[in-house]
Amino acid sequence: MLPTTIILRALKGDPALIQAKLRVLLAEANTPSRVIIDAESPPLQRFYLFEDDALSAAAKAYRIDVEMWAETLFAPLNAKGERFSLEYIWNKSSLVERLAQAPEAGQLILFCLEASLPSRYRRVIEQSQSPVLVLGENRWHHPPNLVVGIDPFHKSDRPADIDAKVVRTAMTLSKRLKGQLTLVHSCYTPSFMIKYRAMIQSTHQRVIQDFVAKHHLQRLNWHLLLGEPADALSDYCRTHQSDLLVMGLVARGLIKKRITGSTTDQLMSERVCDLYLIP
Repeated sequence: MLPTTIILRALKGDPALIQAKLRVLLAEANTPSRVIIDAESPPLQRFYLFEDDALSAAAKAYRIDVEMWAETLFAPLNAKGERFSLEYIWNKSSLVERLAQAPEAGQLILFCLEASLPSRYRRVIEQSQSPVLVLGENRWHHPPNLVVGIDPFHKSDRPADIDAKVVRTAMTLSKRLKGQLTLVHSCYTPSFMIKYRAMIQSTHQRVIQDFVAKHHLQRLNWHLLLGEPADALSDYCRTHQSDLLVMGLVARGLIKKRITGSTTDQLMSERVCDLYLIP
């Protein structure tokens, strides 16, 4: 099993909640995890440019606070042996560059408390070749409610097997977490096609039924959502108090740069639950 890389913003978040999620997600991990503490603090990066004793002392105190916070956070998780190695980013060095220096990770866990992901975290996700868990401060239910979103209609700009891969990953995680998994797909009818709405919805429903039958998913609950994909998924997850939404990342564009699709991008801009993004 490949190691997990974890990114945490320094001095942010409820330590007990972070520990609880990591215990659940890494319960079966047999390899050490790499932890990157994002401790960039622009106001304290200038002390080396000026002879300012107060600013220098403040930067030193900040480093001590961050290191104590991180060590205290991971001490209980390391109780049964060294599992987490800590490293720190103190300046504007790129997270993407730091991640590129390490061996391939099995998955990336990104803790972010902001409702909208900062641009530096988006770049990390866009360039990741590994699954990315985007976690916030919402507490999961017991058992957790998982939702997996698919879009079989976009075969021209998505890898052919991405939806099957996403569902398989979601099912494996749901089984490990002893969670409840629901499959969803969104059907949007533009206003100029409103007279064909019934036919469009029927076509979408048939495609989902074919997907379920092809991949032997008859035991999986599924729903056809109506509306713009990002809005429909957000509304569903909010209404059903979903804990984790599993979706795919796609490759688009002439140079095939890996970027997030428009739906995923919108969901990252206003998260209603945690996300698991599968490349």
